[in-house]
Amino acid sequence: ASLDVKDMFFQIPIDPEYQKYFAFTRNEIQYTFTRLPQGYKHSPTLAHHALAQELENITEIKNNPDVKIYQYIDDVLIGGHNEEAERAAYDAKIGHLTSLQIEIPEEKRQPSSQEMKFLGITWKGGTWNIPQDTLSHLGEIKAPTNRKELQEIMGTLQYWWKRIPDLSIIARPLYDVLEKHRLWGWAHCHDEALKLLLLEVQTFQTLGPLHPDD
Repeated sequence: ASLDVKDMFFQIPIDPEYQKYFAFTRNEIQYTFTRLPQGYKHSPTLAHHALAQELENITEIKNNPDVKIYQYIDDVLIGGHNEEAERAAYDAKIGHLTSLQIEIPEEKRQPSSQEMKFLGITWKGGTWNIPQDTLSHLGEIKAPTNRKELQEIMGTLQYWWKRIPDLSIIARPLYDVLEKHRLWGWAHCHDEALKLLLLEVQTFQTLGPLHPDD
């Protein structure tokens, strides 16, 4: 089961003592944020921590060996082998967050199921499948002409990073190009590294552990 909290940053109030640090001026009138703003660099960390604290207060989740919680900022996945315990934790989580006036849109709620979409990835039977639009994009990747294009390519390939041995080693020449303050330059070694990366990821399009308990 999974859920996605709506506008998590704006759910977190800023202590009045610190609101002065979030002040800004518009049309010669000074305003300040009273909730975490979207552009503040620490908002994701603070939002993640605040939601994690609330999840820890839920009895059906706290110290429950039958339930595992996976969280990334405002996205939460509930896993486990006990469907009844998982369903109880899911219902309790929605009830608790709703009581705090934290909105969870109906379309962002996914009850217990063997197939689940979480963080843009479809999880099913112990494996996770790369999104179809990402797979389709692989065939369109060409040698980048600037730093931004290379960053986009590396972002696409991040789905495979933890599942293919030595992928980070193959990508080392490409990361060298992205080093801060380094002038852009694309050479034959970078071309070869990118081709090898694409060959590897096209081979491993459906990924999962060899042993279910891994």
